Amino acid sequence: MPSERTLLYAGTEFTVEHVCSRTHGPDWSAHYTIGSRRIVLPVGHTVLDVRSGDSIWLVDGLTAMHLNDAMVYQLRPSPTHATRHSMVVSGHQAPRASEAPVFSLLSPASLYRVHAAQKQLRNGDAGPQVVAQLLDEIGTSRQLMPLNGTVARAKRLLAENADREARLSMHALADAVSRSPFHLARSFRQQTGLSLHQYRQQLRLATAMDRLANGDRDLAGIAHDLGYCSQSHLGAVFRREVGVTLGEARRALATARI
Repeated sequence: MPSERTLLYAGTEFTVEHVCSRTHGPDWSAHYTIGSRRIVLPVGHTVLDVRSGDSIWLVDGLTAMHLNDAMVYQLRPSPTHATRHSMVVSGHQAPRASEAPVFSLLSPASLYRVHAAQKQLRNGDAGPQVVAQLLDEIGTSRQLMPLNGTVARAKRLLAENADREARLSMHALADAVSRSPFHLARSFRQQTGLSLHQYRQQLRLATAMDRLANGDRDLAGIAHDLGYCSQSHLGAVFRREVGVTLGEARRALATARI
């Protein structure tokens, strides 16, 4: 799997890198083996299947991966999202005794702190304590279970369309997976812990952060592209879910991407 790596921090506690990976699909990759445990944090939009043993997880722009020593895995990217940006922490103390991989859902506020930490590390404005605090926070995030069937298909469609102008309505989504809106909504909440609206909104906020990190300063344009009725509407949702205003995020994340 071709990748470009930029070292952000190297110390006795752990190493932090920005990794840009380019995978080629849509078939499963060869088997890879993890050399040492690491936590892979999203800092960009992605849609990717990860298979380990008999389990498959859908990894999106909200998913953190906790991968352990000697884990064997395969990747299957979405054909339209073959490039993935991540902040990878390796050599840290394992927070869990389990050898199984752990996939967790980051809240919009936690994802924002991942972006901010990357910028601080890049600028030399942060030390290991910032990363350690971030890892502690992520360690309490909701653990994701492997998904298959209707809910997995619906989640994939939402993730693949989160950064596109043509967005799926909930009725169109239900039709695409051959379920009634009521049945899909109930099954989705039961299996993911989120409503369809909550998940889609969190994906939109992740996309907004990604665009800000890439230097996009047009807040009104971002709001329009993500389906919000106005910049103030996106701003109100962003502040409630992330804890900072859009303007503050624009200033903080403008040069986070490497």
